[in-house]
Amino acid sequence: IEAINDLVTEKTCGVIIEPIQGEGGVNVATDDFLLALRRRCTEVGAVLIYDEIQCGLGRTGTMWAHGALPKEAHPDILTTAKALGNGFPIGATIVTENVSSKIVTGDHGTTFGGNPLGSRLAHYIVGRLSGAEIQDGVIQKEKIFRKRFEQLKQKYPDVITEVRGRGLLLGVQLSQDPTPVITAARERGLLIITCGTNTLRFVPPLIISESEIEQGMNILEDAMKAVFRTDEHIPGTDGQQEMRSS
Repeated sequence: IEAINDLVTEKTCGVIIEPIQGEGGVNVATDDFLLALRRRCTEVGAVLIYDEIQCGLGRTGTMWAHGALPKEAHPDILTTAKALGNGFPIGATIVTENVSSKIVTGDHGTTFGGNPLGSRLAHYIVGRLSGAEIQDGVIQKEKIFRKRFEQLKQKYPDVITEVRGRGLLLGVQLSQDPTPVITAARERGLLIITCGTNTLRFVPPLIISESEIEQGMNILEDAMKAVFRTDEHIPGTDGQQEMRSS
């Protein structure tokens, strides 16, 4: 927060930020940070842009990741894609009236923008994703994930240092290279990807079932047991744990 005034100045045209980083490591921006950033952008006349391509459209249990923030922290421009088309290639840039009133004919154009099929699909998909049933389900499924992650964290406190994220955009921070865990999980039928530095990323379909979550977590737990070759990971003995190299 202290660095915002130095980074965002009167020469700044706009600031784009993910409320929750995806590829960067599932890092959640605090309310205080986003409020301070909003205030600074307003002070210097910079446009505040939220990239919600990955964290938006119900992914966090609200329609938009910034939906839980005070209105004073809301953006001028919002970008969205991915889930917007549910597999169909489409993206959208949503702007406030204050921004749209400054755009005149010729300022913005696109060859394939407003594709009728893509627009109709997006209209339907937004209607589905904005429903309370899906968003409530995301919150309940997050609780299942977090319960299992906490159990693993208690078992391997020297390996799992933090669980972060919101809804079904979650990251498990490891203290070491996650490759052996990823390999062991893949050998058992579970595909896991990473983000940031040594972070396991969990971004499943919003309609994943509770039984599928439990099945996947059982495989992850089994993979970690195989990697660390112990039923109990004793704090302070991390260097003594025999770890697979592949």
